Amino acid sequence: MFCTEHIRIDPAYRERLRACGLDSVGRVLARIEGRIAAWSRTTDSLFVPGLDGTPGFFVKRYRFPTWRKRLRGTFRGTFFGMHRGQAEYLALDALRSVGVPAVRPVAHGERRVGHFLAACFLITEEVPDAVNLTTLAVEVRDGRRQRSPAQREALLQALAGQLAYMHTAGCSHGNLFWRNILIRAGPDGTPELFFLDPQPLRSWERLTPVGAWWVRELAQVTVSAQPFTSRAERLRFFRHYLSVTRLTRTLKAQWHQIESLARTWRKHEDRRIRLNVLFEEWNRQLELEAQRATEWATPVATGPAL
Repeated sequence: MFCTEHIRIDPAYRERLRACGLDSVGRVLARIEGRIAAWSRTTDSLFVPGLDGTPGFFVKRYRFPTWRKRLRGTFRGTFFGMHRGQAEYLALDALRSVGVPAVRPVAHGERRVGHFLAACFLITEEVPDAVNLTTLAVEVRDGRRQRSPAQREALLQALAGQLAYMHTAGCSHGNLFWRNILIRAGPDGTPELFFLDPQPLRSWERLTPVGAWWVRELAQVTVSAQPFTSRAERLRFFRHYLSVTRLTRTLKAQWHQIESLARTWRKHEDRRIRLNVLFEEWNRQLELEAQRATEWATPVATGPAL
């Protein structure tokens, strides 16, 4: 059956992607070298290191290998509309255009069989020295990182401020779990945050009869935070988000609604946290094995022959 491929690359990244072997649909979908960042039956995320010390790239690939999955995609708009890689590319661009710190999308592409979507992908640039909030929280919990009360408060305020700015700008992220928020230390030591994997709400989805649309997004943040934070910290976060010192009766009702909605996602989020831990541990073991292999391959210096 007739097969077509299309890739759209930000011109500023064309040469770097070519050097990394990520400049065509075939090369992107066939790529196996790199570090697996996430995986499921139809989706994987691969980290490809950059050359000469430049930031690397994350390649997120969606595959629809059977006709059943391809036909199902037609009812989700992929036959005539955008594929998921393109939709996420545009969502990230929309966030960045209003000043929301999001990872930089650099390419997206698709493969179609008889115009049915068989695979698609999104490529984003690495944020050097950043980890997602879930990874940071697990490392702090397990004693591998230290965070003082002042540092925890600074992170709490930074996250609340960024979400308030994004929502005030009218932007929906739609997928605000901690695994989709990156953090690193800025030049002055203050936390820098970056958003990824947005799935913004459609206009009709914002007209929900159960609370405001931003309540749902704060509930996503809350369910990820619950295993690692106290109720007092989450309440301070909500006050910082609203820029208020005390909650009115209406705001208290919204706070309880957020906590209640978060509990409905708790089982699912606990599973995602466990998977995040497994992938991080797996990648740590791979790095250790790579280091050992390098050490074994390095010749041992010997003294002069007698």
